[in-house]
Amino acid sequence: MLRFTKSLTALAVGLQLLGCGEETNFTNVDRSVALPTNSQDLIAAPQYLLNFKAGSLETADITIDTGFNLIQQSFALRQEPKTEDIHQQNDRVIHEDIFMQGHKGISSEQTFSIAEAGIFDLLIVIDDSSSMVPYQKRIGARLPSLLKHITNTNWRIAVVTTSSPCLNKTTDGRTYLTRADFDKDPTAAAADFMAMINVGEFGLTVERGILRATQAMTASGCASESNVWLRPDSQRSVLLVTDEKNCGSASNEDCIGDPDHSANYFFDRVGTNVTFNAFLLLQDPPAANASDPNDPNHDCENSGSYSNFYPTAYITMVQGTNGLYADVCRSDYDTILEQISLNVSKKINLQYELAFPAEAEFTSIKIDGKPVSRFTASGKTVSILDPVSSSNSVITIKYKHSPVPMKKAFGPKSPVDSKTFEVLVDGKALNKADYQYNPANGELELKNLPPERAEIKMRYRHDSPLLTSFAYGKDVVPGSLEVLVNGGAVQNYRIDESQKRVIFTEAPQDGLPVRLRYERPGDRTTRYEVQGAFPEQIENFKLLDAASDEIIEARIEAGQLVLPEAMVSEGRKVKALYNLNYEFKDRVFSAKIGQTPYPGTVKVEANGQAELCTKDLAVKAEEISFSCLDEDFEKVNLSYQYAKDYRNSFDLDLSYSGPRSIAVYVNGVETQDYHLIDDQVVILKKFLPPGSDVKILVKPL
Repeated sequence: MLRFTKSLTALAVGLQLLGCGEETNFTNVDRSVALPTNSQDLIAAPQYLLNFKAGSLETADITIDTGFNLIQQSFALRQEPKTEDIHQQNDRVIHEDIFMQGHKGISSEQTFSIAEAGIFDLLIVIDDSSSMVPYQKRIGARLPSLLKHITNTNWRIAVVTTSSPCLNKTTDGRTYLTRADFDKDPTAAAADFMAMINVGEFGLTVERGILRATQAMTASGCASESNVWLRPDSQRSVLLVTDEKNCGSASNEDCIGDPDHSANYFFDRVGTNVTFNAFLLLQDPPAANASDPNDPNHDCENSGSYSNFYPTAYITMVQGTNGLYADVCRSDYDTILEQISLNVSKKINLQYELAFPAEAEFTSIKIDGKPVSRFTASGKTVSILDPVSSSNSVITIKYKHSPVPMKKAFGPKSPVDSKTFEVLVDGKALNKADYQYNPANGELELKNLPPERAEIKMRYRHDSPLLTSFAYGKDVVPGSLEVLVNGGAVQNYRIDESQKRVIFTEAPQDGLPVRLRYERPGDRTTRYEVQGAFPEQIENFKLLDAASDEIIEARIEAGQLVLPEAMVSEGRKVKALYNLNYEFKDRVFSAKIGQTPYPGTVKVEANGQAELCTKDLAVKAEEISFSCLDEDFEKVNLSYQYAKDYRNSFDLDLSYSGPRSIAVYVNGVETQDYHLIDDQVVILKKFLPPGSDVKILVKPL
């Protein structure tokens, strides 16, 4: 309202407001936030972001309708920024496990001469009973004859006795003689062979040739040492040298009733594919003249005396395997051994022993550069089934060996939260649809088999609980609480008002900030000074929304407009229209003001002219007065700026009183120009213009 007056007051009244020597009264705004007390919540103890305004530099707009005695006051409604509690979700340890995929084998290539063909294992069973020394010496000296037709094979020779299935040893402790030994030093190999054969004649008198041959060919019966010597898929043969029949030849010697009494014991356990050859005593008594030193068979005189003349079981074994047998009491062993060698050689397949067991699926063979279509690969042995001519020279075998099993399932090495898996194969991330966790066996199962030797990298969070409950401050206006995770609003929560907590249905992800924003009682300013009109001169009034002209319920109380809280929102522009019971006269006006104008901000215009109504302009404690040069106008516009609720002291009103750090920001820029005095942050006025946004971040330590 305007009051007619003739007095003028200097504008200097407003200079006190921001002076350095004057103390200004400040209003504290409650920003207290309860600190969680249980151990789990302390892990996510909130940071407190306190928002303040250093008052505001507001504009008062007053319009005087000189014809209708009407005053219009325009202003904006005010609401404090929402309080914000900042929590941090637990940031669990990230594990990274690396696995290497297996492979189908290491690629190798070997070449062989066609002349070097066949893998052959020969067992010699030598009788070690009395009268056998002459025969042992004859056999022991004839290794070349035995090898005559198998020199091009990869042969191996082992020796056992009719008393024991344990392999006899060379002088340096080897349990068999090999082609490599012979090629390295034929003389030494011959000596080793003789040492293995010359076992003496102090063995058991019941010579169990069938049993010992069977045991040696099945790697059994030798308790003191291993007699595993046979190679997988090798061609095999047995040579028995004895002057007795199976289980002895005396009338009191036999093994009738024992499983090894007949040839079937050998056939059932070893088979008929192993050729059985033998030097046997076929004459009783031997046809030898012991008194004639020139009789080459004179050493046979101690043999003989079959009670049941013929070594039938041994002969059955020879015939059942298409072998050869001859009289042990003969001077010419060479011919028979060469025949045995020839007979055996005809049965040896074209075979080659590889350095490593081959994977048949990944084996290819060429003879002189041409592919071989038919072959078998078993372990280290490769057998050629295609025909090979004498003109062929080189065989090349490419194969894979030592495969490592390939798999699609991998077990994490640490406790895992299965929802956090990230899987990379050779550095490329898989889609989540390409794998799944199987809780039954604790393995991550991939949809597709990773390629050979691929690196499988598995990242995941440690299996420990995430927080689902977060505390907020007291005295929250119902319905005002907002929940933001990582800056985005969410709805997957409920509010426990009794405990003052927000409880998520699904925990926020690791390390994400959780912000709780809410309005506190008193944040909305509901009382505003009546500007322009003196209360006693107001006949009636109405308050309108400036944009829509919607009437806002309000009342005047003690010189102030009082609004319902629901009508107040930050920055909402309104206008109050006051009908006066007072008439302006003589072009002299007086307008009520509730605040001291900021220096230099008072403006008076009439019909758009600034100089028309500035005569006698005066600013007093409660009014601005002026007069106009004429009356040729309908409205006078009066405006000025004033500092509203300015303060530079801010209470840290928190229930938490422990160790903490504080950061202060003015209009978004951190400042060090403040003092902390008894839980109050005080900023010098010269560093804090009216209207500044003040944010104080309190972090519990």
